[in-house]
Amino acid sequence: MPRTQRKTELSPVEALLVERRLHEEARSSASGGALTRIQMLTKERQKLYAKSAAHPFLAPANRARILAISAEIELLWEALRRERASRRTQMERALHVTDVDDEQPRAEPDVIVGTIGAA
Repeated sequence: MPRTQRKTELSPVEALLVERRLHEEARSSASGGALTRIQMLTKERQKLYAKSAAHPFLAPANRARILAISAEIELLWEALRRERASRRTQMERALHVTDVDDEQPRAEPDVIVGTIGAA
């Protein structure tokens, strides 16, 4: 039975194909996905900042919404990053790329037990 060659990184051609595929997937999901929601929230937040700057008395009222929008944007970016990383990992596995850390056994850290300052 032939054994597949182990490799720890993509060839330049494979890297190009993976990046192109990820870009195509991002573009196709942009119409209704997390990226669209991020853009909408960012525009709303910019409008609130502008209103707060123009009318300083509105700033405290807008602050809660600005903070909520910022938190939601951060969560959406984190979810988008995780999704993209997962897709990239799946593609690399399909191309038989293994992580360098997976090839080497992990050494347990040495634990030194003793007293400090004992005379």
